[in-house]
Amino acid sequence: MSNKLMKLIMISATLTLGSAGIARADCESDLTLLEVALAKPGLKPEAKAALEAAGVAGAAALKKDDDATCNKAVMVGLAKAGTTPAPATAATPATTSIGDLAPMKAVAADTLKIVRSGDNAGAKARVKDLETLWDKNHKAMKAANIDKWNALDKALDTTFKTLRAANPKTADSTAILQTLIALMDKTT
Repeated sequence: MSNKLMKLIMISATLTLGSAGIARADCESDLTLLEVALAKPGLKPEAKAALEAAGVAGAAALKKDDDATCNKAVMVGLAKAGTTPAPATAATPATTSIGDLAPMKAVAADTLKIVRSGDNAGAKARVKDLETLWDKNHKAMKAANIDKWNALDKALDTTFKTLRAANPKTADSTAILQTLIALMDKTT
């Protein structure tokens, strides 16, 4: 699938929906992340295929006004392609640190180990610790760098939803956590 076809899918889905609500706007911004990732030079064929598949799934979710499914498809596609979402705007200088993410990253890494062991109940319990750390520190992080905060907040929301699904898939949970950890590495 070419970049032109991807854009056509996104434009078609947007026009089909009419006025953009919050969920559609979020999905559209997720699809924009895919568009940016697809434009990167030197993209390997398997990475390109993962991003394109995520674009198709995201566009289908956009038509259904299903932001959660759209976001999950995009985040999984980005993870499979080995890339992470970038902040959408530059209102805050990119060099401004969001703060110390080491405690959150440690919990995310521990949760990833639990997921890989196949203990979904343990992973759900451990991800609660990650949510608690986020809730405790998010206001200061948001004040430090709104763009980095937005990217991290969105990735965390996707992580929480994925791990708390009725029947979470190990592959999806692994990909989401790997993407989150990579984003934390870039965000500090």
